[in-house]
Amino acid sequence: MKFAPHIGLSSPDDFMFPASAGKDPIDQIKFIADQGFSGIEDNFLKLRPIEVQEKIGKELARHNLEMGCFVNNLIFDRPTFVSDSPEAREVLLQQLQETIEVANRVNGKYVTTLSGILDPRLDRDYQTANMIKNLKYCAELAEKAGIVLGIEAITGKWWQGTFVTTIPHAYLIVKAVNSSAVKLIFDTFQAQMETGNIIAQIDRVWDEIALFQIADAPQRTEPTSGEMNYDRILKHIQAKGYDGLIEMEHSVSQPGKAGEQKVLDFYKNFA
Repeated sequence: MKFAPHIGLSSPDDFMFPASAGKDPIDQIKFIADQGFSGIEDNFLKLRPIEVQEKIGKELARHNLEMGCFVNNLIFDRPTFVSDSPEAREVLLQQLQETIEVANRVNGKYVTTLSGILDPRLDRDYQTANMIKNLKYCAELAEKAGIVLGIEAITGKWWQGTFVTTIPHAYLIVKAVNSSAVKLIFDTFQAQMETGNIIAQIDRVWDEIALFQIADAPQRTEPTSGEMNYDRILKHIQAKGYDGLIEMEHSVSQPGKAGEQKVLDFYKNFA
């Protein structure tokens, strides 16, 4: 399976393997390639200087690694997708244009697209309708650029105030947009924290899944460190014929090289 570690989980400096590879994104990529992984994820790629983005793109190409997801929209202090204001839509389109430029530097295709915070003044169904409408505007631009907006449900147990928190709600929105450029990111940790039933949910929304992200619950750490049965989950994904990246969107439960080696051992043994 095509596993992809992150080089920036909760911040640009939150690397997966700092004890083993240091705290430079290029050194992280070299280490990841040496371990036989298939790609990387970098949530905060857009915050890195342009020259660093370009170096990342070149390093990925040199090692024949895929660029996984980075976050498209990083505004969380006010409602955006759930708003029907022209100003909010302008912000969304501007963010997406910047995202397309970043994607071109790293040969990226998939971008995590978050619903952002909800608007407590507006009925939830109206907010859903607004998000669908705004995504249709964004989809036109994304289709032309050849990128996919990955809609991700984010658990409200960790990020209070977020609008889309469940897989069914995200699936409804993606179906309503009806675009090849708007699909689902299925994050198993986020889904487990909200509703569970991971395998059943994967089957239910299979036709709209663009890629997977994984972490164990309840601490968002590596598989086998929590309550989830990743042997069954990953084998189920594999059996369904999925051949895209599986992004390792988790922290390491034990500090230092020993903890990082435990992560490496799990993925090498599974693969």
